[in-house]
Amino acid sequence: MSLRRKLFLLISVVILCAGFLLSSPSHNRSAESAGLPVGKSSYGFVEQTGVTSDPIRIYAYRSTGWKPGKVIVVVFHGSNRNAKNYRSGWVGPAEDNNLLIICPEFTQAKYPGIRYYNTGNIMDRMSGNGILQPQSRWVFPAIDRIINDIKTRTGAQESPVVVFGHSAGAQMVHRYAIFGGRTDACLIMPANAGWYMMPDTKVSFPYGLGGVPVSREKLVSAFAKPVVVLLGEADNKRNSKLRTTPKADRQGLNRLARGKNFFKTAKIKAAELGVPFNWKLVTVPKVGHQGAKMANAAVKVINSMFKDKKSGPLSFYNGSVPCFFNSVISFWKFRCTMA
Repeated sequence: MSLRRKLFLLISVVILCAGFLLSSPSHNRSAESAGLPVGKSSYGFVEQTGVTSDPIRIYAYRSTGWKPGKVIVVVFHGSNRNAKNYRSGWVGPAEDNNLLIICPEFTQAKYPGIRYYNTGNIMDRMSGNGILQPQSRWVFPAIDRIINDIKTRTGAQESPVVVFGHSAGAQMVHRYAIFGGRTDACLIMPANAGWYMMPDTKVSFPYGLGGVPVSREKLVSAFAKPVVVLLGEADNKRNSKLRTTPKADRQGLNRLARGKNFFKTAKIKAAELGVPFNWKLVTVPKVGHQGAKMANAAVKVINSMFKDKKSGPLSFYNGSVPCFFNSVISFWKFRCTMA
């Protein structure tokens, strides 16, 4: 066989193999996963905040009925840093309500301790006399980058986004509401936080705003955001995981009391400033410090504001056009600033 003939056969075999690989199920799965497949999936998200350059692992669940335009819920885990478990707790609510669930995992290796997760690296110590960190190193912008990435990844630029945090995740989320600036979320929902950063400059960090640069404009912006403080009515126990320092106890002796006090303080501060207050307090009967049960309660709030199970999003407008949500909690009017 001539050399030319051999080369022709070799090239033909290579082309056939390439065509087989490109059409194989494994390649199709890879192409599908770029836009998130139905069901469970995970991927790495490149994020420079934290103490390492490691990517954040994202655990996702796309319900069978979700498509671009329907609600995306970004879920922040508690102190156990167990995003995969939180995803499992949202699978049922997601399928029942056509949601896309995104659970980023903020590992101890990348975001060590309370400093980097709960309080977003605002200061280098929790003692009240720490050094204020440059805002470029604060963790809160990572939330909006995750939101923007998932919208681009799924082609869901018009989907309303809910940011939900439970326990330690609620600590991150309520500080995001105050310090996050312009947000890409249409609803921010801290649930069952153990303690709070009170919107009070007379109380020192991390329990208040004392020592942290926060302008009147920043507080006005924070109070105008759509925030639902979600509390389990049975989350009224003092246990080993609850912070029981004297300064924490001034907020209340349990998570339920502290959450109510946080909401009350914020409402009073907004009244002092004479500005709109778009936050709401919702308590959940017979539920304690249980992430999955709080997820079920959160979905009821989401449904009341964004959609019903059959017709999808209600009266949602993208961009800087005001969004109107006909809610059983209240009738809110605010601006949704979307990417």
